[in-house]
Amino acid sequence: METPIFGLRFKSNEELQPSPADLAAFLASPRASGGLRRHTDDLASFDQYLELVETYEREQKQGFGRLEYGERRLLGVLSHIGFFKPAFRVAIEEYKYHNHQLVLLDFKKPEAFIRSAEAEIGKLNSKKRDDQQKITRLQDLVKQRRKDLEVLARRRRMIAGELYHIAVHVRDNIALVQRLCEGAIARLAGLQVEGKKTGQMIEDIKEQFKADVREHRQMGSITPEYLESVKAEVAQLSQRLTKCVLEDIYFVTTIYEGFYEHAKNGAGRLTDLLGWADRVRKKDGNDEDQLFTRIEQVLVTLISEFRVDAALADQPGAAGRHEELLLEKRRELLDHIFLVLKEQHNKDGGTL
Repeated sequence: METPIFGLRFKSNEELQPSPADLAAFLASPRASGGLRRHTDDLASFDQYLELVETYEREQKQGFGRLEYGERRLLGVLSHIGFFKPAFRVAIEEYKYHNHQLVLLDFKKPEAFIRSAEAEIGKLNSKKRDDQQKITRLQDLVKQRRKDLEVLARRRRMIAGELYHIAVHVRDNIALVQRLCEGAIARLAGLQVEGKKTGQMIEDIKEQFKADVREHRQMGSITPEYLESVKAEVAQLSQRLTKCVLEDIYFVTTIYEGFYEHAKNGAGRLTDLLGWADRVRKKDGNDEDQLFTRIEQVLVTLISEFRVDAALADQPGAAGRHEELLLEKRRELLDHIFLVLKEQHNKDGGTL
């Protein structure tokens, strides 16, 4: 079954899933005893952009909205990347919750009791009646603690398995983000070299000015000075449009490059750790459970330390005579860029 980036996660243990109330209470709790930073604070940066992307996508469906050109330029990239998805947030939330549950599993107390009880049994005399009763009672307690350890070991394997599958799910989807960005960067470079869309928009501008000239001709005589001024305006506007196109393509490419590197590093670190985690999750002991905390640190880095190097740009000014025309053409270019990139992504088979 094909799913989009951060679509459904099929390997999920329903027995372990927390209730919404339990998950919310955990996320609101401190990360460390006595600390001020909560688990939900790890998601703050991600949530900020997730909300912006969802607003952008909602406005795209409606066909209108309040977002300015600069915001649309950035959020168009972030929407296409597929990184800012609610499903990604859910995966991190659940990983943090399950890892916390894993840390809470206490093997040390029953193991310490068993060692202490067995040492005490070794000191007792099985031939003495009083000692026989103590030995029987201690053996029963040891037996119960061993059963407790079996329950803990079973639960540990379940939680470790769930953590492993969540991390694999994130790694695989981050690898898809990396591949999408790589393809987008290559396609943008091709668009810049081809320059077909730029040439088409410049021709559209020329046709618009020609229409203005024809209108003036119908209204009366046209002076050579007027024609020269029109030519100068067209040349200046064409130069400005060409420059804006290069700036917009560079801006968009910069965002893709940043997320390409971010996804590449994250996927690589997760792959290294998952090789160990696959072995650790199948063991009965808990000596290496800190490995899952290391994976959590990588996941938190993924959603909190991404770089949006190009800040939200201001909308181009509309003071000049033809600024609105220039802005209209830049919007047209932006729509063209994302249409081409989406078509390229679908052509490349950007699914799991």
